[in-house]
Amino acid sequence: MGRTVTVARAEHFGPGKRKLVFAGDRRIAVFNAGGAMHAVDDRCTHSGGPVSEGSCEDGAVTCPWHSGRFRLADGQALGPPVYRALTVYPVRVTNGMVEVHVPDDIA
Repeated sequence: MGRTVTVARAEHFGPGKRKLVFAGDRRIAVFNAGGAMHAVDDRCTHSGGPVSEGSCEDGAVTCPWHSGRFRLADGQALGPPVYRALTVYPVRVTNGMVEVHVPDDIA
């Protein structure tokens, strides 16, 4: 079943916006990359940097600590220094609200 986390009103979460949300003690970075919504773990798999504070270009986010890059669509690491993917969460817009679903096995 899991839980749903409300991020923001869709009208206020346009392209280029990002937000950090919490599901229990889990930090989730939510991005609107050119109109496509993505949600990934906020903790870089290299050394735990805050992915939500990184730059986002061409559908990828760069961790601000050591420049590890991840593809937002599937969380895949795009080369050194990162090799492990980020966890990706489903995002939807319901009744004008951007929401992230966090499954029970992750929440």
